[in-house]
Order: sequence, then C-alpha cells, then structure tokens
Amino acid sequence: MNRTRLYVVALTVVITGVLAGASVVAQGTYAISVLSTNAIVGPLTSIVEDLNRGGGPQVKVEFDTSPSINRRLAAGTVTGVNVLVSASGTVDQAIKDGKAIADTRVRVGRVGVGVAIRRGGPRPDVSSVEALKAALLKADAIVYSQGTSGVYVVQLLEKLGIAAQVKAKAVQLTTGADMIERVEKSRGNEIGMTQISEILRSAEETKGAIVYAGPLPASIQNYTMFDAVVMAGLRNEDIARAFVRNLTAPATRKLLAANAWEF
Repeated sequence: MNRTRLYVVALTVVITGVLAGASVVAQGTYAISVLSTNAIVGPLTSIVEDLNRGGGPQVKVEFDTSPSINRRLAAGTVTGVNVLVSASGTVDQAIKDGKAIADTRVRVGRVGVGVAIRRGGPRPDVSSVEALKAALLKADAIVYSQGTSGVYVVQLLEKLGIAAQVKAKAVQLTTGADMIERVEKSRGNEIGMTQISEILRSAEETKGAIVYAGPLPASIQNYTMFDAVVMAGLRNEDIARAFVRNLTAPATRKLLAANAWEF
C-alpha cells in the first residue's frame, strides 16, 4: 500500500465516522471545497483524487498562488471554501478577519526556492552565491512567477546587486506552471526559479524535459511556511477539520517530504 493510499484510508475512516448517522451531503456533490497554494499541487491532487475514487464524501480542490489567494480573500471573492491551504501570512489574515477558525490551524510545512532549466540546456552552477550570481548574469532570461517565490526572486535580484543589469531579461509570469512552460519551450540559456516542490513535480510530469538544477545557496535561501485552516461559517465543518488534521499525519508528511517539503 503506497503512502497516498495510507493517507486516504486514514482520512476515509475519520470522515466515515463523522458522517455516521448523519445526512450531510447528497450523493455526487462535494462535501468540502479546498482552496490551496500551488506549492502543494502534486501531493494534494493525488490525495484528493484517490479520496474521491474511494466512494466517500467528495472533495473539490482549486489551486492558486498564495499572493492571489490573499488578494481574493481581501476582496471578498472567495466563497464556499471549507479549507484554506496557503502561506502563513495569508492564513494569519484570514483568521484576523474572522474568515477562518483559529483553533483548526495546522502547520503543513515549508518549501524553499530552486532553479529549473530545460533538458539539454547549460546547467548553471548554483552551489554558491557568487556562482548563482554569475549564472544569472549569463542567462538569456530569468523567469519567475507572481507567487510567493517570485516575490522573493525580485528581492533577491536587488540583494545580489544585479537587478538593473538583468531587468531587460527578467520575465515575471503569473504562476510557477507558466514559468515551467516557458523554460521548457525555451531554446537558449533560460533560468527559472520557483518553489522546489513545483520544479520536482514538473520534472516528473514532463518526463525530464524540466531539470532541477538545485536549491538556492543556504545563505540566501528563502522558505515559505504554509498552513491549513478551516474556514468559518460553512457546513460540514467536522469533515473539513478531519481533512486539515490529516495534513499533518505521518503518511502525508512522507508524501510531502518526497516532494521537497520540510517540517
């Protein structure tokens, strides 16, 4: 039995217990809806797909960047979401605004920023700050997203003192997936930077067309902390609470760790 299946069996047992003797949702409808950061796309998609195939209450999941989720919450355009999985700051604000239930909050883990290149492209040396700086200056393009990792990349280029030099070749796209697609289709020496978990997932999905060149050097690495929380005022709160609690279960953490998550 694989790690994803262990998670699904455990969560199904919990949810079945919650639903015992209760008529909570109609068959074929979603019991809960999850709004999640893109950083956990691979593991969470696998978990939800297996859970939904198991015949129990169905879970719907939508992925977005954490900054976009933050803006949507502030604008009041997030509706019908039972569970939020996002950067800690976004969860902080949701709780502060009364949109999430504080005592349901759990720390899912943290993810660092890594470097991606296309298969066959020049492999940059990212083992030290000076080596990374030289690689970025040499690159034909530096590609990153508008997500949490992309916000840091903008700051990093300033910190390295090369922001002005690379401005003309810096490309900021909407999501990490957009960055991956751009780098994969490139023909020159393009360097992409996003959450390591997204790069590893893309390397697997593209069958090696995307190559993980390595993490940022330790002295300039940036980790984003991600939390999960139950949103307030919606039905099926017990199911949402069970879902959130199981995001810290040992089987889940093994699955996340295989995708570069740290705890």
